[in-house]
Amino acid sequence: MGKKERSMERMKSLRQKVFHLILTAGIMSLWTGCSFAQSRVPDVHYEPTPQLIVEEMLKMAEVNRNDIVYDLGCGDGRFVITAAKKYGARGVGIDIDPERIKESRQNARIAGVQDRVRFIEADLFETDFREATVVALYLLPELNLQLRPKILEELRPGTRVVSHEFDMYDWPPDKMGSLGRNKYYLWVVPVDAGGQWRWTFPSPRGEELFTFRITQTFQNIDGRIATPFHTVGPLEAYLIGDQIGFLLRYRPPGQKVEMRFQGRVSGNTINGTVEVHNGPLAGKHKWVARRHSIEKRENDWKKATFQGPKPKAYE
Repeated sequence: MGKKERSMERMKSLRQKVFHLILTAGIMSLWTGCSFAQSRVPDVHYEPTPQLIVEEMLKMAEVNRNDIVYDLGCGDGRFVITAAKKYGARGVGIDIDPERIKESRQNARIAGVQDRVRFIEADLFETDFREATVVALYLLPELNLQLRPKILEELRPGTRVVSHEFDMYDWPPDKMGSLGRNKYYLWVVPVDAGGQWRWTFPSPRGEELFTFRITQTFQNIDGRIATPFHTVGPLEAYLIGDQIGFLLRYRPPGQKVEMRFQGRVSGNTINGTVEVHNGPLAGKHKWVARRHSIEKRENDWKKATFQGPKPKAYE
């Protein structure tokens, strides 16, 4: 091979190397671009909840050392850090912004609670937070609504949810507070108690059957109770997490009976007590009710179906 041929061969080899470098760089650039595109921009502009409001919200939620507090959109980590430092709780902060996660971890180390809290860079809508006993939010109204079905369907009954500034639209809070211009809300995730419940109770006439058809929307319950003599509505009915209670007044022949029921809903069974205030069976008795059917609801309160016009904040 002559000198000219060798020179042309080297040029060809060099062009091939340059081509491969450009191709590799292009592929890497494309891959990196896709990677950044998949990291979603935060839904909310970062604005921390004032520390005094954080403490009031944790107090409202009655946080204690047995709790696992999740902060969805944790910012600088102050919710879970305060819960760990003040109440001895464990905590998990979720944020899609890596800078916020870095800041939270540093703040946890400064506060000396890094062994009780952890921070995860993730999309809160794709995060499994079913272990939470308390959930803290400072999101936009539409994000609260977007998150609401996940809260109602996946969290255990009795889990407390606190939100700074924004509510849950037609899910009424169990408690609310304010300090200056700041508003904050508390909800307790309710058990699904709807359907037809039956139990028997002794009387001078023998065992008598009672049927309570419960209608439910979030934590609000109502319905009709069929006694052996007539059908009446419950009084003072409540549902807090998995705890249910109501007052029943009815009139057997020749008497007036008042019975106060309270119990815990677990699946298709309620276990609790009934206190009879008058009559031959006055006193406290064991109460067990079983669910025999579940109503088909046109508007499932666990899903994001709303009635009536939405406030402007939700449009």
